[in-house]
Amino acid sequence: MTTKEFVKNFYQEKQNILNSSFNTQSEYRSLVSTKIEELKLNDIETEKFKKIISYLLDDTFYTILLGLDGSASIGDSQEAFKIYDEEDNLISEGGDLESYAYEYFHENKLETKNSQCDFIAQIHFKKENDAGRKNYVKSDYRCQLAFNFDNYKTSARQIYIGTDYAFPGDVVNAEIDILSQEYFCRKLKVGMGFNLYEGLQIVGTGKIVKIVNEELIRT
Repeated sequence: MTTKEFVKNFYQEKQNILNSSFNTQSEYRSLVSTKIEELKLNDIETEKFKKIISYLLDDTFYTILLGLDGSASIGDSQEAFKIYDEEDNLISEGGDLESYAYEYFHENKLETKNSQCDFIAQIHFKKENDAGRKNYVKSDYRCQLAFNFDNYKTSARQIYIGTDYAFPGDVVNAEIDILSQEYFCRKLKVGMGFNLYEGLQIVGTGKIVKIVNEELIRT
């Protein structure tokens, strides 16, 4: 097993736990899924609760991996560990897990490896009391986008990663397709910020975490 495969397995286990916890259709439901069903949540409440559990699992697994890597503490101790498989092949010698962990747990590497979008972005929707939207939006939401270096607005289609909904105040990762690829050719870079507009109202902000369409990468 490689270092990358080791981290990927942690991420897949996180997803397995999350999915089984909210699977109420299986004949062999887990205790967690049974308890969640007993709450009698509607679809929107269930989605909000699922997001909370997903964030908690992300933080837990990510912290464990960084702890094994020596870049975070486990309890009151912080040290790097060497990890071997059952055949004594070295998987990690410390200091090499963090970058892969970030890719899987913060950049959604597994979900976006075959993406055909223009770029992946982290989006922060403003709260209603901060002049944001009053209601949630569903994946495939479209609005106007303007980058911080330019006032030019383009239509932006958003496919949310790991969720079907984005609520006021949420931070979500999304696959973004923009209408004006030619205008932004060779102008974008990772870390670049932007605003999301509905008319003149800014409903959210974002930053690019990965550019998929190489023609957009600033040279």
